[in-house]
Amino acid sequence: PQAASARTDVRDCSVDPPYLPPTATNTTAQLTALRGIMRAHGIHAYIVPSTDAHMSEYIAERDSRLGWLTGFTGSAGTGVVTQDKAALWTDSRYWTQAERQLDCNWELQRTPWIESIGLWILEVVPVGGNISLDPFLFSIDTWNSYSRALHGSGRTLLPIETNLVDQVWGDQRPPPASSEIYSLPPAFTGSSWQEKVAGIRQQMEQHVRRPTAVLLSGLEETAWLFNLRGDDIPYNPVFYAYTLLTNTTI
Repeated sequence: PQAASARTDVRDCSVDPPYLPPTATNTTAQLTALRGIMRAHGIHAYIVPSTDAHMSEYIAERDSRLGWLTGFTGSAGTGVVTQDKAALWTDSRYWTQAERQLDCNWELQRTPWIESIGLWILEVVPVGGNISLDPFLFSIDTWNSYSRALHGSGRTLLPIETNLVDQVWGDQRPPPASSEIYSLPPAFTGSSWQEKVAGIRQQMEQHVRRPTAVLLSGLEETAWLFNLRGDDIPYNPVFYAYTLLTNTTI
């Protein structure tokens, strides 16, 4: 009997030349440009998450840095690029999708855990190397996890506020959203925004730490607080904003 034919919907990097399905993206140009900028900054590894500056699960095309860099369009993943390697970490929901979309510039790491990312970085980045990221795209907990993974290794976790992927993306990056922000009718809100603000301030006064300010970074938080909605992210009724609420000001 004839052997079963090989799958043609996923990549095969074991053959020469590598086989890529039509769904894969050639990322050689993106990686070459990013590595050039990394060298200019003295960076040995650069970490690229799949989220935006508000930790949103669903993001606008403008914030799809990982998707643009890798071709992978799943909603959860992390990429790491060094001068001679590139790897993507994602969970089991997206393994087949990643094999369809990645080219052979990328290793697929079949786990989402930061500990795995840290071990990989320690293997490929020499002692004294700088591992960098955009601090606006990582929560404090995630930053601390990377810091623990690299602690005592002789490598430096170096935040750099200029996003290197954005520099490479350049004029091709989609423009910021400019959709209309609108108010919800009282029938749908339950409480006015003034009542919500008063409630938060009351909790601030009663809290054991007595905070003097609350910073809202999640888009749904500001939308809820002020009973406002928008359309800055497709299929999500939110708009880009931060809110700093103190005892007397907003």
